[in-house]
Amino acid sequence: MIRRAGWLAGCIAWTACGKAPTPLVPAPVAVPVAVPAAVPDTVSPEAPTPPPPPVRRFASVRLALVGDINLGTTTLPDGIPPDQGRGFLDLARPFLVGDRVIGNFEGVLADTGTSVKCERNRSRRHPRLRPEEPADSAGKRSTRSRRRMPADTIQPPGCYVFRTPTALAPRLAEAGFTHLHLANNHANDFGTAGRASTEALLDALGLRFYGPLGRIAIDTVARGDSLTIVGLVGFTTYPFAYNLLDLQRSAEVVDSIRGLVDLLVVTFHGGSEGAGAVHTSEVAESLGREPRGDLRRWARAVVDAGADAVVGHGPHVLRGIEFYRGVPIVYSLGNFATYRGFNLAGPLGVTGVLQLEYDPDRRLRHARLIPMLQRPRAGPALDSTAQALDLVRRLSWEDFGSTAALISADGEILPPDR
Repeated sequence: MIRRAGWLAGCIAWTACGKAPTPLVPAPVAVPVAVPAAVPDTVSPEAPTPPPPPVRRFASVRLALVGDINLGTTTLPDGIPPDQGRGFLDLARPFLVGDRVIGNFEGVLADTGTSVKCERNRSRRHPRLRPEEPADSAGKRSTRSRRRMPADTIQPPGCYVFRTPTALAPRLAEAGFTHLHLANNHANDFGTAGRASTEALLDALGLRFYGPLGRIAIDTVARGDSLTIVGLVGFTTYPFAYNLLDLQRSAEVVDSIRGLVDLLVVTFHGGSEGAGAVHTSEVAESLGREPRGDLRRWARAVVDAGADAVVGHGPHVLRGIEFYRGVPIVYSLGNFATYRGFNLAGPLGVTGVLQLEYDPDRRLRHARLIPMLQRPRAGPALDSTAQALDLVRRLSWEDFGSTAALISADGEILPPDR
């Protein structure tokens, strides 16, 4: 304390003498620095857990299917219905209801074109009477086809080609159809140009089509917040379409679609033709020398590959129905709406509308056949005598026995174990 006081006194005195003292430099002071703890490489900042993806709810699906359709043709005398076909399908319209309304369109939609098919057939001396042969209400061969044809008609006796004027096409949309099968023996009557005209017109009308190679219809059925993806694939026996003569390839096509859809419906055009073709053969069928498919083996093969329903047409008559692995196989829905050029005698004029309804889990909830009749130059109409039900009931039992569908008095289609 004394030493510090003396030092201060001396410093004051020294300052008074005019000389500034050397400033004092304070000793450095260590400042503590916080060092962050090492973060292990295995520890990452915690991220929020993403919510689980929403569970998709499936919608029920209603389908209505019919057989062969031809609204009229310029290739036959008097082949066009009056008033461009308005009213032709009116009596069937109440039954053509569903999320998908499907039919087989025979022929092409075009106003011009030449058929090579008829040129080939001109050389035949004795053309065979086909089921499409014009007939009167008694089913006899019409002499009308032997008349001299107008200049615009190109169909000689023994050749069957159908060219429906484009002005008649809107009748399909007006009747409620949403999808048309274009894989059949008349889809190529006017070659690639005829097929292109048909497809372009259906596109313009907002109608979906399927059957030609590369054309598979996949659409959605939405009902509220429920959604079901429905696939349609069609087969026939010709190279421009998916060919049912190749069983392995057919199964591969169906299998390739199965994973893309929730409900898969397979339709086909095959089998022999005519009033004598009501039975589904146990062996491969033919039309003359033309192979038309081993339909029993083929249908079961596509069910094994994933089809939820198999529905046929082509024989121009109704055929039996069986259940295989719980899946309905309808072997033919016959003629449905064919204004001119199709024989409608006897069973050839008996037809119907097949209605199918599926639960969201792909289970068949309800199946029904609406019995109808088609008279010459008239559209299909409800049949109060239910001939279609009697015919399909008998054919199902005779052809399929233990796997035959049961057909009730009101047309309900049930599996054999019900």
